[in-house]
Amino acid sequence: MQPTYFQEKLFAAITERCDEASQLSHRIADELNISRGAAYRRIRGETHLSLDEAMRLADVFGLALHELSDGQGQTAVFNKGPFIQSLAEYQRYLENSLQQLELIAQVPGHQLIYQAKDIPIYYQFGFPKMGAFKIFVWLYSVYGIREVEGAPLTLDNIPAPMLELARRQGRVFAQINSVEIWNDTTVLSMIKQLEYFFEAGLLPGKETALAILDEFEEMMRLIWRQVEEGYKGQPHQAESFTQATYRMYYHEILIMDNHILASLPPDKQFYFIPYAGVNYLTTTDATLTHDMQGYLDQQCQKSSLINEVSEKERNRFFGTIRQRLERLRHSFQHSDPLG
Repeated sequence: MQPTYFQEKLFAAITERCDEASQLSHRIADELNISRGAAYRRIRGETHLSLDEAMRLADVFGLALHELSDGQGQTAVFNKGPFIQSLAEYQRYLENSLQQLELIAQVPGHQLIYQAKDIPIYYQFGFPKMGAFKIFVWLYSVYGIREVEGAPLTLDNIPAPMLELARRQGRVFAQINSVEIWNDTTVLSMIKQLEYFFEAGLLPGKETALAILDEFEEMMRLIWRQVEEGYKGQPHQAESFTQATYRMYYHEILIMDNHILASLPPDKQFYFIPYAGVNYLTTTDATLTHDMQGYLDQQCQKSSLINEVSEKERNRFFGTIRQRLERLRHSFQHSDPLG
């Protein structure tokens, strides 16, 4: 490999991102505080970039130096947002998540594969009471944030900007081509959370718990209709579908992990790994995303495509979920921790 191999790849990537390629030498000279002649020599490979110079250019042009490698190493570089410890950091997380969804949705031919350990949060964000409840769960129990502007955090005082960001995420998710892999445990975390917060007296009352459960059932009807139609739907619009394609797989054995792989043609992939609640690590490492694509394709092959199984099998899958929700409703109706 020639000594200037990676330098050539770096400048090729910079050229793609430079608004005017003819002005590239000016930009390089300005950013590195060198003459135009010195900039030309670096662009042509006659002078080697120092590590500091390469890092500076990568930062200015939004590049990751590890992406210039041929992916033969045993390491992968991940990006992470701020670790959520406050209301402000959680709101930034919501803002960043919305931007990522919008980026995916606007690329023709995109696809998002979601290993659903839990029901994808974007569905829940499409329903106001469920969205507020999930935010309350994360802030109160996961991150230990118990106050909002000096007042105790409750389900009724979730900050309005957060609720709006959640709603917008739900709307954008309905525009994204999705493949989801579910199993028998996918709905359990939401059920367990509702049970716990109801029994602990952390919900305003029985009526609130039942109202959230009503939306839970409406959300499952939406997902069921998506399976039947093969397209994504909009919350509260059971017969309204977008152009985004939808496939659901049922895996009897694999325990899911909420990992997400987003593919953006022609050759970009993002892999999202959750940690510590809703925090995510993100990588575009070509080798890792390629391996994950193969792994997820294999898991789909080992699963049943719910869209295409017999009506009897599809109704059995959703019928089991409906029975769980009916049992939860019966529990709410015949007890009242605040009574």
